[in-house]
Amino acid sequence: MEINTISIPKGWLKVSIGECVVEKKKSPIKVDDAADFGLYPFFTSGEAVLQHDCKLIDGENLYLATGGMANVKYFNGEAAYSTDTYVLGTKENICPKFMYYVLLFLKQYIDINYFQGSGLKHLQKKDFKRHEIIIPESKDEQLRIADALSKLDNSLSQTQLLIDKYELIKRGLMQDLLTFGIDKEGNVRSEKTHKFKDSPMGRIPEEWECEELKKSFKEIEDCPHTTPEYLNYGVLVARTFCIKNGEYLIGDSSYVSEEDYLKRISRIEPKPGDVIFTREAPIGEAFVIPEGMRICLGQRVMILRPSERLLPYYFVDQIYGDKMQSVFRGLVGGTTVNHLNVKDVKELWITIPFIDEQKEVVKDISKCIQALKNLRGELSSFRKIKEGLLADLITGKVRI
Repeated sequence: MEINTISIPKGWLKVSIGECVVEKKKSPIKVDDAADFGLYPFFTSGEAVLQHDCKLIDGENLYLATGGMANVKYFNGEAAYSTDTYVLGTKENICPKFMYYVLLFLKQYIDINYFQGSGLKHLQKKDFKRHEIIIPESKDEQLRIADALSKLDNSLSQTQLLIDKYELIKRGLMQDLLTFGIDKEGNVRSEKTHKFKDSPMGRIPEEWECEELKKSFKEIEDCPHTTPEYLNYGVLVARTFCIKNGEYLIGDSSYVSEEDYLKRISRIEPKPGDVIFTREAPIGEAFVIPEGMRICLGQRVMILRPSERLLPYYFVDQIYGDKMQSVFRGLVGGTTVNHLNVKDVKELWITIPFIDEQKEVVKDISKCIQALKNLRGELSSFRKIKEGLLADLITGKVRI
């Protein structure tokens, strides 16, 4: 962002980046020398922070990418860094973490204006250091700004850790419930306490059935083998990239005209409770059509209409279970085109507990999925707050 587009608040100064920073020595370590072990974080031009057993630097420093695209990281402590990393300390009157947030705010501008080159773009350090910024004259105010933004970063990190934790819980829960199920007393079964039997899907509870998918669905239809004219309005059309983790991402979707919609439902009209399944690009994504959704099939998707013995949401949970995902990998492994034929889908083996047990399994998995949705919503909110607050605090629009 150009400095002349920002008014300078009272008590702030206009300075160049070069007046605020101190360049650290160039590293002798190439990025390829990074190890999977070591006591010290190893910074490179990429997003990931690797490890190394050689210490090059200590204290509060900023680590910037010099090749590819702009990237900036802050770390306080002993560390190593690669030859393609530009390391900066700050002068005595500058708070290092405040300077980190200044560069983070400028990251897109730096990427567009100070990364040049016909092949791999490189940071033009002289031009970068001449870039003018505004900063509080008081280091104490710099510290307060950095502290406020750090607290938001901590909230973001803690929320991401919770999301990672719930992802593991969800995976374990699905593995247990889709493999062992829940008995009448509400307990997860075990072969030590319950009877199991062999099946094409491995060991399953004695009460369960295991059969080919085509026997459990009343209708199985592939999409029309024509490409519709995709529009930004009209009737929803199911496209593979909009189906992810059991949901349909309407915000990313396309539409078709009423005329195209009627043509594409001539064989079967999708209804609430039907499952739409992707058999190519990618395979193995699915969602249940909710009440009120009017939709037709795009390309490389199928519609599956379950019988009364099978809850559609239980089937979708099976789709995302480890066993079914392993089956998909086995069917396409070694092929040049990653797709399933309609025949492959019809011959998939699925397990079918009693309907009441299916309901309990779906309820428990849904609770975990809802918790993840809530946490992702919180993460998105924190990111929006940080984006707005970063701009307000770094430009002095909001004072602390």
